[in-house]
Amino acid sequence: MNLMSKLAKIGLLMAAFCVSCAGNQPKTDAQNGTPQISFDDVSHNFGTIAQGEKVTHTFSFRNIGDGPLQITDVTTSCGCTASKYSLEPVAPGATGSVEIIFDSYGREGKQLKSASVWTNCGEQPVKLQIFANIETSK
Repeated sequence: MNLMSKLAKIGLLMAAFCVSCAGNQPKTDAQNGTPQISFDDVSHNFGTIAQGEKVTHTFSFRNIGDGPLQITDVTTSCGCTASKYSLEPVAPGATGSVEIIFDSYGREGKQLKSASVWTNCGEQPVKLQIFANIETSK
C-alpha cells in the first residue's frame, strides 16, 4: 500500500469519526431557542420604614422567549441588600421571581438600592431598584 493510499484511508476514517460524533454534540442556544426576560416591574418603593426594620419585595418575571431562561447571578449595590432567586431554568412562558431583602439597620433618610439580575438572555443585566425613607426614633 503506498503512502497516498494510506493517507486517503486515514482521511476517510477521520471524516467518518467526525460524522458519527456530530449527533452527540450538545444543542447550541440557537437550537434550544432564545430566552427573553420580562419583569412586571423593576422598581419598588417601601415608603417610610423604621430604622432597623428588614423589608422584602418579590419582583416577578416571565420568560417571553422560546428557550429556557437561567438566572446566573444577582449582585446588589450594598451589603445591606440581599437576594434570593430560583436556580432552576424557567421554561418559555413560565414565571419566576427575584426576592430582594433590605436591612435598614444603621441607615437613615432616603435610600436607593439596586440589584443587577444576570441571565443567559444577553450580556447586560436587568437592574432592579428599591426605595425607602428610613425614620429614626429619637
